[in-house]
Amino acid sequence: MRKLYVPPNPNDCGLSLGFFLERCPELRGKDFVYDGIELLDKEDLQRHVKERNAKEVTISEIVDTIKRGEIVGLVYGDSEIGPRALGNRSIICDPSFENMKDILNKKVKFREWYRPFAPVCMLHDSNTYFDKVVESNYMSFAPKVKEEYHEKLKAITHVDETSRLQTVSKIKGHKVFTEILEELKSRNEIPVILNTSFNIRGFPILTTIEDALHVLDNTELDHVVVEGYIFSK
Repeated sequence: MRKLYVPPNPNDCGLSLGFFLERCPELRGKDFVYDGIELLDKEDLQRHVKERNAKEVTISEIVDTIKRGEIVGLVYGDSEIGPRALGNRSIICDPSFENMKDILNKKVKFREWYRPFAPVCMLHDSNTYFDKVVESNYMSFAPKVKEEYHEKLKAITHVDETSRLQTVSKIKGHKVFTEILEELKSRNEIPVILNTSFNIRGFPILTTIEDALHVLDNTELDHVVVEGYIFSK
């Protein structure tokens, strides 16, 4: 079988990466997905923490919030390369809440009611919940949600029963998502979360703490976690 490498940004926004790899062929196949823009105001983090009385938060506490039906924005490390938010600039929640898709579209993302959302699952668990899964680090495929989970995972099951799945694993650098999913599994919960890009309609995926806090203040997002500190309403 011939090996095929598909980068995380196989469109015009990947031209600069393509030119780079042409000049540095020894790096072809390297995973560049989290080599995007760093937080442009990261030096202001402690000031925001002090002004807003933010607290350090554990993965277990993040899971507690989403299991209560709350919506959390995640900001960690450098941003993702390409058109998808894959954990470093993400909004996450528990897809088992029946009306979660409608809440996100209407009150957080401000977009059309019918727009679907994507799930995240550990690669080794994904065949339990989805049909005919292949590894999909960048949400490149849309397997069907297994029939027995349509109602249990309603917020990520599209009208045609598909879902644009992101599979994650420890060896692929998906640290925060991996820890959240493993915590869910340790509680005997379904280890699937809903993920969408951390932005609102008409704006790109954010690059500053200030933008993240603006979304917190102006939508029904419940919390923002920036580098392990939780900001709440």
